[in-house]
Amino acid sequence: MKNHRTPSPDRLPFWEKFFYGIGSGSFQLSNDGVKNLANPIYNITLGLSPTLVGIVLMISRIFDAFTDPLVGKWSDDTRTKWGRRRPFIFIGSFLTAGSFIVIWLVPESWQGQTVPLFTFYLVSMLLFYFCSTIQTVPYHTLGMEMTPNYNERTVVAGYKMMFSFAFSLLLPWVFRFAQSDVFGGNTMTGMRYWSFILAAVIIAGGVLPALFVKERYYHLAKDQSKIPFWRGIRLTIENKSFLLLTGIIICIGLGFGMVAALGPYIIYYYIYGGDTKTGQELVAIGANAFALTAIFSTPFITALSARIGKVRLLYVVIALGIVGSLLTYSLYSKEVPYLAILASLLVAPQAAGFWTITGSMKADICDEDELLNGMRREGMFGSVGNWITKITFSTTFLISGLILEFSGFDVALKGNQTPETLQTMRICFAVIPAFFSLLAIFLLTRYRLTPERMAEIRTILESRRAAV
Repeated sequence: MKNHRTPSPDRLPFWEKFFYGIGSGSFQLSNDGVKNLANPIYNITLGLSPTLVGIVLMISRIFDAFTDPLVGKWSDDTRTKWGRRRPFIFIGSFLTAGSFIVIWLVPESWQGQTVPLFTFYLVSMLLFYFCSTIQTVPYHTLGMEMTPNYNERTVVAGYKMMFSFAFSLLLPWVFRFAQSDVFGGNTMTGMRYWSFILAAVIIAGGVLPALFVKERYYHLAKDQSKIPFWRGIRLTIENKSFLLLTGIIICIGLGFGMVAALGPYIIYYYIYGGDTKTGQELVAIGANAFALTAIFSTPFITALSARIGKVRLLYVVIALGIVGSLLTYSLYSKEVPYLAILASLLVAPQAAGFWTITGSMKADICDEDELLNGMRREGMFGSVGNWITKITFSTTFLISGLILEFSGFDVALKGNQTPETLQTMRICFAVIPAFFSLLAIFLLTRYRLTPERMAEIRTILESRRAAV
């Protein structure tokens, strides 16, 4: 690629990108928190079956998906002196933090009682995802409106990913800290204590982008006509680039999401024979190694994207994911447990690169939509994309629970799981993500928004209206 440097007028101030990135850490901490702590707390600690845990996660995620387009359309149509997105982000961060705390207030006396545990868990998760949608949909949309520059959009997405991984450094330690002797061996007491700490971080990270990030496209959007909800949906799903990118995201999300819960179980029960405390320490170290590697990889990814283009780089990072996934079968080793950390190091650049690049590509699609339809509709593209992916990803929670059941896993057996059970877990963990990554590469061959095409689109748009 030529002229890969971003012109000075297109560069965003460092602190604006910094504060936007912090907002990503806020929603990542809350959303990953409820997923990553689901099995350790509700299955291992409270005794709810992994299939029922998966059903709760699936139902609540489907509910979340249906609220996304409503909030996206609502924010698209909002007109305030503070903009379209920022009021939602500010209020939503407080609502998300409060509902996060509620999830872990389940009475300990219900341990082993399926009906009350399932009911409480489901209701509290529905509340959480409703509150989270108010924060996260406008937040993601805001990122698509920060700059018109093809490469600077990737830089913005890079800040977003770096803070997502930075905030997640604490998360894998929460279950281990909750089991600390400080809480008298009462894991639920420890979990409640830590939920307040996490809630404070969620609020702090959430309000900063609402206060300090500008909405640069608001002056274009505030006078445009408000289109009916269903027409907006139709225009969105008619966009071929949007459908291809969404399909790519679905493939990667399905592949890794279906087996994400298996990783800790393989460490707990295959490597450490049921010792969840020691196992969780390795899980946490591996997760931190993953996050740190992803953070340090991101600047290189954004620089390389500017040189070779997003599409070419996406081929590379998906291929890295395939290799890393297949290697987990041998790197999750009883003989050398800490080889599992190497598996995390190999997969981290793929994860950082994939979500950084696809996040930037979503903003490109909004430019193509303005070219075709004459409107800025970031809220609808962000929320409809989320709706499709969340509906699909919601099945991964159920599937991961079913895979655990299918493998023969029985929490009552603790460290005495059968060799066949552990072997099934290991094969699924290695092979399933690699297969779905190959499907993603197939879809990517049909994506056409190259750097050259995006430069053409920007020239046409700026000839119609003023530059942003």
